[in-house]
Amino acid sequence: MSDPAMTAMARRPFPALLPTIGFIFLYFVLQGLCTAVIIAATQVTSTTPEPISIILGLLISAGLQLSLMTLYLRKDRRAEALGLHNFGRIPLHKASGLAILWIAAAMAFNFVYATYVIPGVDMQADMAKILAAIARTPLNMAAMFLAIAIAAPVVEELLFRGLLQNALTKYVPVWGAITLSSFLFALVHVQPYAIPGLMSLSIAFGYLYHRTGSLRTNIILHMANNTFALAMTQFTA
Repeated sequence: MSDPAMTAMARRPFPALLPTIGFIFLYFVLQGLCTAVIIAATQVTSTTPEPISIILGLLISAGLQLSLMTLYLRKDRRAEALGLHNFGRIPLHKASGLAILWIAAAMAFNFVYATYVIPGVDMQADMAKILAAIARTPLNMAAMFLAIAIAAPVVEELLFRGLLQNALTKYVPVWGAITLSSFLFALVHVQPYAIPGLMSLSIAFGYLYHRTGSLRTNIILHMANNTFALAMTQFTA
């Protein structure tokens, strides 16, 4: 006897491109709205927006987005189809080797790009300025960690790997889907100089997801990357 949930999935190809684009658009609308509300609320006592408002906007919008996506993914075993319930279809030692190889290649590209292509230019200068301007109180540090190292990786992997990359593979070859989703991932960060660097790391994540089939693994790696990057900005500032 066939599984009704799997039969429903077969009738409705998942993930579809239009809902995926809608979720990506919604995420950035929520970021803008949440940040605007927080800035408006804090400007009651200050004429200058606090930099932490941007981080809080990211954190709250990510929470709202994840709530909506949880409702979407709980139907028809969609979360399982994205690889959220397992660590992949290849052995751990092979997945670990691939992760080390591809992430090391992305980092090497970033080093060459930052050293020889745009020497003296901070690839993510705007974000660095925002983080540097935030007072290092325990609450602010906790908000930065939750937003950048936890919330952002979960939402971004769901949107750009789990949904977008999979949706694009229905129209273009897998390498085209990985490249296009990676370009869009880099583009929406609104840091022009950082696009090649972000794209290279995104391609590494995209290939790992394609090989392992595990979005859970990707989320953990993305969290580790963002945690390291955040720690570097705080200890070297």
